[in-house]
This record gives sequence, structure tokens and C-alpha cells, in this order.
Amino acid sequence: MSYKKKILASSYPLIKWTNKILTALGLRPKGRLRVIIYHDIPVHLENEFSNQLSWLSKSWKFVTPEAFSRMMAGQEKILEDSLLLTFDDGFISNRRVAETVLENLGISALFFVVTDFINLSSTQDWRKFVGDHIVPGLNPNMVSEDQRNMSWEDLAFLVERGHSIGAHTADHSRLCNVEYDNLQNQIIASADEIEEKLSLKVEHFAYTFGDLKSFSADGLKIARQRFNFIYTGIRGYNNNVAPWAIRRDAVSPTESCFLVGAFLEGAGDWLYSADLKVYDTWSSRT
Repeated sequence: MSYKKKILASSYPLIKWTNKILTALGLRPKGRLRVIIYHDIPVHLENEFSNQLSWLSKSWKFVTPEAFSRMMAGQEKILEDSLLLTFDDGFISNRRVAETVLENLGISALFFVVTDFINLSSTQDWRKFVGDHIVPGLNPNMVSEDQRNMSWEDLAFLVERGHSIGAHTADHSRLCNVEYDNLQNQIIASADEIEEKLSLKVEHFAYTFGDLKSFSADGLKIARQRFNFIYTGIRGYNNNVAPWAIRRDAVSPTESCFLVGAFLEGAGDWLYSADLKVYDTWSSRT
């Protein structure tokens, strides 16, 4: 852990109690709404992942994607600190932890998947895809079995178990680099394929890489034509936030519970305020 992260983790108790005082004084909402992102969960970190979620559940109520959607649409009040669990990309480890961890904890998650990745069948192809698209520059020989792609059957299994599926582009391109005509395929056609293969409605979209520089005003314009809910990778609360500007906190089972807790208490939100101002201005162009 870096020196800065150690300081942030050590500050967690103080930040938490400060927020409690602000809430008691009416300066913070009683019910806060946040979203966390995981990617692949290596099998050797499964216990850490489970322990992390169990620890978080002591302070936050994990909500279903359906409940989260109602909260974002203003159809359901946020009465307590609420947390939505999401996964990006479509790794096979996501299905494994859905069975071994999430089911035991009673947590329903939202899985954002890359359709071209889901369609792969050979080991050589999915290893190369991860190195070329999802973790650019990673040697295919270094791609682990945990990063293998889920199949459509795996996704159908997740849906049967009460989880939800969202779109995450066709091939995990940085949408800022995609020509306007191809954005339709990356954003809309990929979601249509999920609907066709799984016979469900896809209302959720998360753009790839999550940072502002990886998205664009054109991408947002097209996504808003298709989806009710659009997710960034920018940290922040989602109280009184537009459904096309949902904030998310990227976390990892390698991080300490106190560090994750500090992020969810808003300790790092200020670092993203400038990006959020720019992102919010894009709405005037859509």
C-alpha cells in the first residue's frame, strides 16, 4: 500500500465519526447512496473479498440493482446508507464469487459485460483479448484463469440467481478514441445483443476505464438515447445525482477495509470534482 493510501486508511475512523456528526446536525443526508466496482477476483483473494463485503455490510446496506434504480429515479427514498455492488468486464471469477460469496451474503449485483469478450471460446482468444483490450499491454501469457470470459450460459445463470446484467461496450474500447459512426455499435448494438441472447431489458451502461478522458460528449449523447442509467468510474455520492452521471468507487480485495471505508466516506471525492464539473456540462450538448 502506498504512503498516501496508508494515511487515508488510518484516517477512516475520524472521517466516519465526522460524517456522523454532520449527519446528526443535518449537514449530511441521513441516507447516502454509493456504488462500488470490482473486476476479476482471483481465487486466492476470495476470502479477502468475502471479508471485505461482510465488513462493509456492518455500515452499509447492500441494495439490489432494482432498488438502486428506483432510488436514482426518485421512486424510492434513501432511508439509510445504501451500497450497490457492481462488476466490470465479464470475468469468470465473477460467476464463481456470485455462487460462493454473494449467495451466502444475500447480495445481488450488477454485472457489466463486454459482448465481444463473452463471445470468445478458445483460450488463446480470450487471453489475447484481455491483453489487447481490457488490460492493454498485459502479456497474454500473464492473463490468469480467473480472467477467462464468462459465457452466455454463465450470464443466464447469474440472472436466474437474481443478479442483473448491464452493457459495457462491444470490445472495451476507450470511447474517446472511437469515431462517431462506430459509437452506435459499441454502445447500442452491444446492449441489443445482450437483450437478444438473454431475453431481458438492458437499462444500465458503464463506459470503459471509468475516467473522464476515456469517455466523450458524443458517447454520452448516444448512451442517453438508449439507457436509463449510465455509470462512470468517478468517485462520489449519488444523492441528487442525474441517472446519466452515476458515480462509482473502484475497490479491490487487496485493499484494507479501512481504506475502502475511507473511500466510501468520501475521503477521495474532492480529487474528482473538476472532472465531474466537466462531465456535467456535457448534458447541455446531448
